Amino acid sequence: MKVSFVKAPIGGIIGLEIITFVEPLGLECVAASILQHGHDCQIIDMRIDGIENGSTKVVKFEPEIIGIQVNFTTERYRALRVIQKLRQRVPQATIVVGGHDASRDPKWFIRPGIDIIVVGDGEEVMPDLVHALDKGLDLKKVAGLVINQESSPVYTPPATGRRKLDDLPLPARDLIADYASEYYINFRRPLSLMETARGCPFKCNFCSVWKFHESSFREKSPDRVIEELAQIQSPNIFVTDDIFWLNVKRGRALASAIKASGIKKHFTIQTRSDIICKFSHLIDMWKECGELSIFLGLEKVDDAGLKSVNKHNVAAKNDLALEILRDKGVGYTPNFIVDPDWEIEDFNKLKRWIEQKGAYNSGFSVLTPLPGTDLWDEVQDQVNTEDWELFDIVHAVLPTKMSLQQFYQEYANLWKHTLDIRFRERGRLTAYVGMLAAFATGKVSLRAIRRGMRLGMANMLSNPDTFLKAHHESDQRLSDAKSLLAPGGLTTPGVH
Repeated sequence: MKVSFVKAPIGGIIGLEIITFVEPLGLECVAASILQHGHDCQIIDMRIDGIENGSTKVVKFEPEIIGIQVNFTTERYRALRVIQKLRQRVPQATIVVGGHDASRDPKWFIRPGIDIIVVGDGEEVMPDLVHALDKGLDLKKVAGLVINQESSPVYTPPATGRRKLDDLPLPARDLIADYASEYYINFRRPLSLMETARGCPFKCNFCSVWKFHESSFREKSPDRVIEELAQIQSPNIFVTDDIFWLNVKRGRALASAIKASGIKKHFTIQTRSDIICKFSHLIDMWKECGELSIFLGLEKVDDAGLKSVNKHNVAAKNDLALEILRDKGVGYTPNFIVDPDWEIEDFNKLKRWIEQKGAYNSGFSVLTPLPGTDLWDEVQDQVNTEDWELFDIVHAVLPTKMSLQQFYQEYANLWKHTLDIRFRERGRLTAYVGMLAAFATGKVSLRAIRRGMRLGMANMLSNPDTFLKAHHESDQRLSDAKSLLAPGGLTTPGVH
């Protein structure tokens, strides 16, 4: 069978998807699991192609199955618009929706135009689904599905395979070769994603990763990681593991294997401050594999705040970890959660901490209850909008204690504060020359500078109107979505 995998277009407001513009690695992994069974696949990234050109590519491919990835809650209405377009242009295809958000909240996707929702890891579900559709078998016997029948949806048993990650095929990176040069994070371009583990044993209340993976944690062997590294041409790699170095012994083995392979990259990883404090030698080992940058979800600056989000860490370890990274000359990006119920003193406390630490790369996420998290279950009745575009972690979707204008003024001041510290620490000229040098050497594109570079983003995020504008435009987005969801807006489903 022929399967088109589609990533929906980018949204129209600022947020995580603009700051980090990365490849659809999940689609590459699922496509690989289909290809090994003799089927044919394509990946269409409409964030780059746009919906019209992307749809034309799908039509030309003549797929029997179209898979739409919905990883972020912000993508919901955009995915439905893609489905509306493809229903019109490829009416014979079976349309399947999967991804992290669809798995977290499959009921939301039981809508006309969608035939099947995949719940769980796509590599575990899609091969069986494609086989069943190819052979005309009973879909109710395929695990991990919500079948959207007109009478009532059918939920099949959960997919519980969770194979060893080493047994999965290598990602089908060749399917995104035409797009590969466009992916970046800040100054790092071109950039590839690499997964070495899945899941997380911790249970932060704002996070759904541990729920999606049912608190499981699976790792790839060093040999498998080297095999994947060998297929990646990009000089920059973002490791998607939610907590890198969780298994310290494996962290050492990976570093040794990469060093022995002679492969050198710029690795950006995500880990915890307590791991850095206890096993700082890992940093030295990984610096021998190329360059290293670290993203740290510190979340809060004091123990009470960390306890409020069930972080299972202490502020003293956050502080010590930054000292270790500075001493070792490793770049880091601390990220903090800003609560909608904050008052001015809460913002000032965070600014003082950033000032004391000189942490000019800090980022700030507004506490956002995402469907499928413990936080969503706790505060769902307080969520004040169904404009899913606002669930981008830089807009408030819960009531703010201050006026919305005041809240965004203080939130924007956080971003401005980090920019001021950057200029103080590095010098204004040095900061801008670095960005221009990266552009001149081809490490970043002008498009990337305009859309995602830290300096440009920081300037934009320093303006409260950046955030208020999205709220002012929300009524129009909801009106457009209402038309899309109205009877006749999407074609009635039916498994083809």
